[in-house]
Amino acid sequence: MKKTTLGMSVALMATGIFLAGCNNSDEKAMDHDAMQGSGKPTVDVKVDVPAKTMDDDKVIFKATAVEDKKAVNLEDVTFEIWKADEKDAAHKKIKATLKKTGSYQAEAALTEGEYEGLYHINDKKGLHHMDKINFVVMNHSHEDTSHSDANHEHAHESAENLAVHYMGATKVTAGSTLPVSFHIFEDGKVLKADVQVEVIEEGVEKHAYIPLTLKEDMYVGQVKLAHAGQATVRLHVENDQLHHHQDQLITVTK
Repeated sequence: MKKTTLGMSVALMATGIFLAGCNNSDEKAMDHDAMQGSGKPTVDVKVDVPAKTMDDDKVIFKATAVEDKKAVNLEDVTFEIWKADEKDAAHKKIKATLKKTGSYQAEAALTEGEYEGLYHINDKKGLHHMDKINFVVMNHSHEDTSHSDANHEHAHESAENLAVHYMGATKVTAGSTLPVSFHIFEDGKVLKADVQVEVIEEGVEKHAYIPLTLKEDMYVGQVKLAHAGQATVRLHVENDQLHHHQDQLITVTK
């Protein structure tokens, strides 16, 4: 059976962030380097981009505000986001709506990829604050978790909350080197495991096995595809709790 939900893995949970004063003009508010203020902060604001299934194809942003241990309303909460590799493109701005006292929520329909952003908060006293958020949107609809390959000798177990996403190219020229990278998360955190890829090429009996290295939040490596046709890069993820296989098809052109 195929896993058909979208998942979003969180790169930042911004908790316990305080409102600080700064110039409240539109020009200053959008100056991403002007995150300084004066005076004693009074409102404690928690902002998060929770890991969730995305059956409605939307990412949910939330913010909660507390002052003196009581929920309080803010003047404005806005999330500003953009794709990490498209910094110069137009930024998407989503104004959050008040759900209940001190609780705000915003929704955005986003394609898969890595995102960066800012949240902007204005309190009732006219103080403005902003800080950064980073997150990943992952589409798992192409993943096959049935493990029905009769040639597999192991009993493969995959955690239900395991999220795996291929970040490399899917089309290369024969003889070229293909950088491969995978996000592998469990419960919204990077999974620590032995990770390697098995390279399966049409007409090639011997399979190559290449270990991947964890760098920041991705497992990365390089494979060489020598023959034109349809190749398979099979990911192997293994630790004491699970042994997960996942295939990624690569088109190799002449």
